[in-house]
Amino acid sequence: MLAGLCAMMLTACQESENADTIPATGEPVMDRMASVTLSDWPSVRNRYRGKILVADLWASWCISCIERFPAMVELSRRYREQGVQFISLNLDDPTDAEALQWSNEFLQKVNADFPHYHMHENLMRSFEALNLLGIPVVLVFDGEGKERFRLTGDNPNRQFGDKDVEHAIQSLL
Repeated sequence: MLAGLCAMMLTACQESENADTIPATGEPVMDRMASVTLSDWPSVRNRYRGKILVADLWASWCISCIERFPAMVELSRRYREQGVQFISLNLDDPTDAEALQWSNEFLQKVNADFPHYHMHENLMRSFEALNLLGIPVVLVFDGEGKERFRLTGDNPNRQFGDKDVEHAIQSLL
């Protein structure tokens, strides 16, 4: 099953020879998302120690990610004053300037007013390092930086929803 998923993702996300470079297009593609690598990811999470951290992992090609993202924006506003920090981690191919531009425009359109990051790594390497089978995924960390909830759609019979994210936050408040 995992091999089939990997093959499907490889087909959908044709890798270039050097997936660590962003092509020069003359247009700003990272204006809303800070570029991070897998080695940067722990320090990004550590910036928010002392707060409950909700990290939404998504990509422009993930329809369910896009459909549920506005609810994350609403939750971020609802819990901001209670010490909950939302961030997003975009997993689009770093060589796909069009996808990155679309993602930036989407973040602006939904008024996502929390920090956004883009994983500047090969998709398969990112999925493996982050222990992902698919996206969307919402990771919820406690104030000490420990991952307490991993909400995924890995089980087709049990998909997570907005209420699950809210329950995870409330259980840590």
